[in-house]
Amino acid sequence: MNVLHGCMAALRFAGWLFIAGLVLHGLGMLPGCAAGEGEQQVVHLYFADPKRPLLVAEARVMVNPDEPLAFSRQLVLELINGSARGNLATIPKETRLRSFFLLGDGTAVVDFSAQLRENHVGSCRLEQLTLFSIVNSLILNVSEIDQVKILIDGAEVQTLTGHLPLAFPLTADMLLTR
Repeated sequence: MNVLHGCMAALRFAGWLFIAGLVLHGLGMLPGCAAGEGEQQVVHLYFADPKRPLLVAEARVMVNPDEPLAFSRQLVLELINGSARGNLATIPKETRLRSFFLLGDGTAVVDFSAQLRENHVGSCRLEQLTLFSIVNSLILNVSEIDQVKILIDGAEVQTLTGHLPLAFPLTADMLLTR
């Protein structure tokens, strides 16, 4: 009987939290969620698996402002902020998003601060996980994006840490994902 009572109390509490969230969202009081700003959307951000050298999808609910450029920027900032579920960040915490562009041919141009390169661990596999964490998170969540070009401090770079060529835009690679 105590277990049933505890479950019912937890359900009532969850219901109140849900209602409070709806009220705050409607009033525009949740961070990044102004009333009428867009609809909520489940996205999948890709982080490194802490047990295997692979990417894992982490589902999150985000507000999609129905503006691909703004939504794409939000996705990259969420990647920089790191995992909410114990997965490993693929982008060094000190990294800043300098700018983000969407070209008419479906290319996203993402310009990161030098910390992406300077504070990166540097192995071939970790470089691969970092790049495809960004690429997969953008391409698989934003229909307007077909490929991603990475810049560092506003300039093209040959590689991030010496392993994978960045001369051309990258496309999604699900072979790294489990």
